[in-house]
Amino acid sequence: MKRVAYLCEFSSINGGENSLLSFLQSTPSVIEPVFLCPPDGPLTQRLQSLGYAQHDFRVFAEDGNRKSAEAVSAELCTLINRIDVDIVHANSLSMSRVLGRITESITKPTIGHIRDILKVSGKVLLDLTQLDMCLAVSDATRDCYLQQGLSENKIATVYNGIDASLFLAGTAPTSSCLRQDLKLAEKSVVIGGVGQLGLRKGWEVLLDAVELLGAGFLDRLNVHVVLAGLRHSEKQESIEFEQRLRGRSQNGMLKGRLHLVGYWSPISEFLLNINLLAHPAYQEPLGRVLLEAAASSTPVVATDVGGTREIFGEQGAVLVPSGNAEVMADGLRDIIENQPLAKKRAVHARQRVDSTFGIELHKAQILRYYDALLQID
Repeated sequence: MKRVAYLCEFSSINGGENSLLSFLQSTPSVIEPVFLCPPDGPLTQRLQSLGYAQHDFRVFAEDGNRKSAEAVSAELCTLINRIDVDIVHANSLSMSRVLGRITESITKPTIGHIRDILKVSGKVLLDLTQLDMCLAVSDATRDCYLQQGLSENKIATVYNGIDASLFLAGTAPTSSCLRQDLKLAEKSVVIGGVGQLGLRKGWEVLLDAVELLGAGFLDRLNVHVVLAGLRHSEKQESIEFEQRLRGRSQNGMLKGRLHLVGYWSPISEFLLNINLLAHPAYQEPLGRVLLEAAASSTPVVATDVGGTREIFGEQGAVLVPSGNAEVMADGLRDIIENQPLAKKRAVHARQRVDSTFGIELHKAQILRYYDALLQID
């Protein structure tokens, strides 16, 4: 049994946290997880329900401001040296930086999980270099950091894994609390979107695209857009972005057609009750909801960015340029009007999930890196 400490910056649950928890639930007899994360929030509640150990670790002070790097490093170093673990695994780029700064002060092997495609500074690269290994969620993510100077022997691609058996692939939409709550007819065409209410997700482009379909099209097919997600950022631009989205649900062409339902669980139910998933993100290293949509055979139109093509290949989804509402509208129309082709793409996407993104393959790859680091150590 390997005892592994996992560093998480926030107490929320998004794609990175869900991917980690999925991995851990596949390794109950192999990994004993210990989470170092904030003590309150959805993540803590989930950890308690799963019976996972947790220690209080926060990079933000009580007043909401970020602690100094020196203070964070000192607290983390003390905590890791106090608890009995075999490996320390940072679950994000930000936490990988934090962990990289203290590698000389701890005696444990270290891994950083890179789930973001970002242009970073030389200091960030230096911090990442201090880790024993970085794991990128896609080739696109790995290439991003290689091109910025990270050594090839420091970063490898490990695709996120998904337990496809949890998703009822090919099942037609059925009545559920989603449509019931929103009072949507079973014959309504529901375009779903899942993700944080943030600028990088491109939701305004999707809404522009839906409007470009035309009032007649929307009325004839009773089209609705349902966005599942929360805003976590407290930046003014993010607050204003959410306000604009909510404004469009109350005024204009999308009044009564746009629904913001907040965090939705289980996502499998959400996917089962939409007709297609739209993912207009400006950047996406390897979207977990895209894997979940593929596993459930939900038709997808998504921006061709980051690792998205690695999920769907050439035939598994309608891929469009980012920031282009006109082409996104064409993609939406294609799926809605050509159901046989949409279903064919969805079947292909499910096959790719089964062959490349299964949880067992993901588990084997992660454990192989753990074993290798422990042997070196």
